[in-house]
Order: sequence, then C-alpha cells, then structure tokens
Amino acid sequence: MKISVIVPCLNGERYLAGCLDSVLAQSMTDFELLVIDDGSQDGSLDIARRYAAEDARVHVLRQAHAGVSAARNLGLDHAAGEWVTFVDCDDLLPSGALAAMLCGAREEADMVVCAHETFDGSGAREAVFPRSGWIRKAGEARRRAAALRLIEGDSVLNIMCGKLHRRARIEREGLRLNPGVAVAEDALFNLEAVLCGRGIAYVPGVAYRYRTHAASAMHTQTGGEWERHLPWLTAMRAMLLRRGEMERFYAAFLDSVLLRLYKDGGVAGVIRGFDRARPLVDMPLRKAGMTPYGRLVHALVRTGAYPAAYPLIWPMQVIRRKLGEAAACLRAPKEREP
Repeated sequence: MKISVIVPCLNGERYLAGCLDSVLAQSMTDFELLVIDDGSQDGSLDIARRYAAEDARVHVLRQAHAGVSAARNLGLDHAAGEWVTFVDCDDLLPSGALAAMLCGAREEADMVVCAHETFDGSGAREAVFPRSGWIRKAGEARRRAAALRLIEGDSVLNIMCGKLHRRARIEREGLRLNPGVAVAEDALFNLEAVLCGRGIAYVPGVAYRYRTHAASAMHTQTGGEWERHLPWLTAMRAMLLRRGEMERFYAAFLDSVLLRLYKDGGVAGVIRGFDRARPLVDMPLRKAGMTPYGRLVHALVRTGAYPAAYPLIWPMQVIRRKLGEAAACLRAPKEREP
C-alpha cells in the first residue's frame, strides 16, 4: 500500500461527502482512506460509515472530541501506507493529486511538498506557491532553508495538507502533532519533520484544494498575535532544544517570537513587551553552532540590551523581508513550471 490518506472530521457533514469523493476518484488507486471522526454531533459519522460500507479502502475511527491534532495522531497510529498525507474534511483533492505527489517520492526524500489552490463558494480560485528560494537548493542547504521558512512562516510549507510524509521516518522519530497547540500546530509538525528527515522533494503542480469559508480555521482566529501564537512558540522552543537545533536557528526563532509582539504593537510593542518574550529567548547556548548574527542578538538578549538596540535592528529586518519578497516575485514564474 503506497499512501494512507488521513481525514480528520468534526461536524463536517456539509462538505465531507465531496471530500471523500475527491479522494476516491484519484487516478492512483493504491491507498487507504482513514476518516477520523472527532466526536461529531451531526451526520458526519453516518456519512463516513456509508462510504466505508461501499469501499473497502475506507476505514472509520471515532474518538471523543479532542481536537484536530489528536484526530490526526489517531490516524497516524492506524496508518499502514508507505507514505502519509492529510486532507481536511472540507477540502478537495484534484483527481491526479496522489499520483503527482508520488512523482516526488524519491528514495532520498522523506517529505514531498506541493503547491495548493484556495477556493470559495463564489468560484474565486488562487494558486499558492512557495514564497522562498528553498526549492532551488539541494540537500542540506534545502533542508536548512525550508526549516528557516517554517520558523518564520510560509503559506505552502506551513500547512499540513498537500504533502507526503514517509511513514517509516514518522515512526522512527516518534513524530506526532502537539494537541496543546491550536495555532500553527501543522507548521510545528512540518518543522520537526524537516529537521529529522533526509530530504524534501518539491512538485510544483497544484495537488490540493483548500476551501475558504466563514467556519474555516483562518476565519475563526481570535486574540492578539502574541496570545494566539504563544503555545506554538513555546512548543517550538522545546522542540528545537530537544533536537539540538536551537543554536543553528536561534536568530530565526528570536525574530519569529518578536514578530508576534511587533504585529500587536509595532516597534514600541516589541520594546514594551520584551519582558514577556524574554523567558522564551534568554537561554545559555553554545556559540560555536551559531551564525555571527545569531551570536550578536543572543548577546544583546542575554545582557538585556536588545530592546534598546531594536530600533536599529528593525529597519534591517524590514529591508531583508522586502528583498525576499521581491526575489520571490522574480522567481515565481520559474518555480511554477511543472
């Protein structure tokens, strides 16, 4: 069996049948479809069981409501495929999606990444491609660049869907989603997968259709940036330390932490709120594994001088991001070629 398709579902009866139809209509048929009902109170479970009765590839598991991460973990516990992919119950797969992703499933790759498409009820559609140069690199350079993008944020790398993960790597490394992280839990899983995997393959074609609507996750977020992202940042800190990767990625982690304060209150918000961030970023580290910039900002954090220096650091960060966005626009036509 090549692929295990894991579909978590909570009260998704409106879209679930369409989602399952899109998976079962795949041109590549060597897969199992695991539907994980997360304690739905509507007709979702009945729909899933009906599909299971009609197609032996469909298997239904149910849990008391525990959240999407717990549902995905239950799917991982029961998956039997060589590769694993995730599909949300309100989204769709293009008919050739699994076959396209398998094109990137080379021996040296433990993860395959594809572009995706957003769509809504009005018929509006937009293809979303990576906005970084990680796909132009190879080997360890590609893994490092992808990890940096996952720490900073990338609309393609971050999401759980539109990817294949080699199940042997998942089980060897004990990879699971963190149920205590409700925002960016998929980015955290993907980051750890990149750090402990051998390689990442990229397939430029659209292999996932992401539905946007009023009840989707991107439209139901509340609270400020810092408050919403603190569990993710805390879990990412713990994972980077556990994996021995904090020195290598300290500067990116620091920038990601302080970006949440910046989005809430600008430069003044970072200066005023630095004491809230300090428990996350003030830690003893081995200098040998750090970049020169990482050593500089780490010293500023350790001495308490970072808030005073931030008005000088901030313009450099803005320039770097703008240059990155411009470079991404120039690369986009090439990166979208099949």
